[in-house]
Formats: sequence, structure tokens, C-alpha cells
Amino acid sequence: MKSKVLKHMLRMMTLPFAAACGMPTFYKNDARKAPELKFGDDGKFKILHITDIHEVDPEMDDDENFEVPRDCSVETVNVIEKSVEMTQPDLVVFGGDNISGYWQEFDYEYVQKTIDKITLPIRKRNIPFAIVFGNHDSEIQKFFREFQMLCYMRYENFIGTLNAEEMHGCGNQNIIIKSSDGKKAAFNLWLMDSNDYPRDENGNKTPGYDCLHKDQLDWYERTAEKLKAENGGEPLPSMLFQHIPVYQEFDGLKKVSEGTPGALKDSQGNYYILNEEMCESGVMGELPSPPENKDRTQFDLWKKHGDIVAAVFGHDHVNNFIMNIDGIKLVQTFGAGYHTYGEKGGSRLIILNENDPWNFETESYQIPRITTTKL
Repeated sequence: MKSKVLKHMLRMMTLPFAAACGMPTFYKNDARKAPELKFGDDGKFKILHITDIHEVDPEMDDDENFEVPRDCSVETVNVIEKSVEMTQPDLVVFGGDNISGYWQEFDYEYVQKTIDKITLPIRKRNIPFAIVFGNHDSEIQKFFREFQMLCYMRYENFIGTLNAEEMHGCGNQNIIIKSSDGKKAAFNLWLMDSNDYPRDENGNKTPGYDCLHKDQLDWYERTAEKLKAENGGEPLPSMLFQHIPVYQEFDGLKKVSEGTPGALKDSQGNYYILNEEMCESGVMGELPSPPENKDRTQFDLWKKHGDIVAAVFGHDHVNNFIMNIDGIKLVQTFGAGYHTYGEKGGSRLIILNENDPWNFETESYQIPRITTTKL
């Protein structure tokens, strides 16, 4: 569903209608000034990437054995808390699958409570933050992305919108980081919704994962060219965040024989490891999970416009690597949440340099457990 349509619908909702649907009525059509971002006096800007939180509220099901879900929730929130505390970022980006939208017990109240919970470590420090959505955030369709975006938009330190213009997905936008003197655009961040699953003409899921749709790619191209024109005809250095990785991650793998240490097997019986010649660092605990259609268009457009320094992904919880594919860094971050697979929750700090915007520093973290019982 395109966000603009639903946005108008929500604005037209009367209080009784919304209440009858069981939907909170906190949404207001007020202009909200988002925090302005700029490089520090030292020329640095720090971004903390926290992805695949998969949080749920352990109180939502009266028949549940709460012991494990509650411990998982404590550990997950601790990953967010400690990551923010350690890195002191200028911006936090949630990388999708921020909540476990497939839990049957979710209702509007619990969605809102869960979002309140995962954002608290950031909100109490008044750090600006933004999000992209993952394939699981709205897996139960009634908890559509637009409702969740409205939950996030209540916070004064949140930077986000339903969409920059009418297009598929929700939250597609770009955010400018200004120079340290505040006089010009020095860097750009793309936040893209990689959608969830391919669907047939009846709206039913088909195998695999979805990708960006043509109207999203068209918007990227128009906006990239606009930023280029405003930047004196040169591409504005940019970093892109989305949940589902692009298919070109497979270009950074090396096909090997069975029995090779660390090799992972695909569905056709082929074995792969990270190609050391293309990977600056990394751990690959599972094969990349890009769109089922193996589409390469998005990456090819990045090359065409020449603005993308790096693209940062979640989705594959146990992957944590940096590939250099045709001069563009493809970056994976460990999953943060304990309600899903993965041994430890992690995050990634990215440090941009105003004086060298085509390069960046990055370090990943895995946060030690605070409980003594293995979850």
C-alpha cells in the first residue's frame, strides 16, 4: 500500500471511528520540527546502527510461560542501552525488524508499548534517531508500517515521515547532515523501505523476500540528481540504510569445495566463504538473503549516480562484514535482539568525516549478557 493514501485516511479518522477499530488516537496533523543534524566541531559525525531488535512485550499473552520471553526482553533492551552508552552517537538508526510483527498476540496497545520500550534508551538521552522497516515489522497486516511510523513520530527526537512522496513502502526519505559551520549540506543519508515479501495478483505471499519497487528507485534517482545540482554538479556523498541486502553481496563470496572451513551451502549444493580479496573484515554465519528475484537494479543505479559511499543492512542476524563491490561498501551488522536466532546481540558504530566524506570508520560490538542463564 502506498503511504500517501493511508496518510489521508488517518487524517480523516474521527475519534469514535478510531476508537471502534481499537486504534489509539494520538495522531495529530501538527507540523513537527525534526532535529537538525550537522558535523561536530571536530569534523566527525557518529551513527549507531542497531538492527533486528525483534522486540515483543512478554506480558501480552496470559497463557505464556514468561520466564524466557522476559529474559530475552531484558537482554535485548540491554543491548540497546549499552550500545548507546558506549558509543555516544549523534544519530541512531534502527535497521528494521524492530518489533516481531508476527506475534499473534500483538494489538495496537502492545505495538505502541513495545516501540516505547526499544526507544527509551535513546529518548532519555535526547539523541536523534531514525528507522527503516524490515520484513517482519508488519507481518500481521493490521499492524501496518504506517501505524508504527505514527508511533515513532510522537517523539521529539525522531527524524521520519510516512514517505517523502507517494511511493511503495513507508519511511522512504533522505536526511541531510550539514557541515560543522551549518552553512551547507555536507553528507546525505538514504532511508529506504525494502518492503517484505513478493506477492501475487491476489496479494498472497510468494517465496523469498521483496526489493525496492520502481517508484522508489525513481524517487531515489530524482532526489540524487537534485542533490547533485545543489552540490555544484558533484554527487553529494551518501550512505544508505535498508533492511534486506542487495543481491550483489553474493559477488563478495568465493565458491569453494565441500569441507572448506567455514563454508556455507546454498540450496543448489554450492559452498561459499567470504572472498578475502573483497572483504575488509567480517563474519558470515549464514548466506546472504537478498530478494528472491536476484534483481541488481538498485545497486546499478547507485553506480550510475555515484553518490553511495556505503549501504548498510540488517536482516541476516549472524552476518557482520564489510565488502567492497565496485567501490561501494556493503555493510552488514549483527542482530541486536534475543527473541530470535543469533548467539549475542550486537550493534555497529559508523564515524563519518566531514573532511574525507568518501571514507568512514566503523566498529562493531557484541554486548555481553547480563543474565547468568543462557537464553
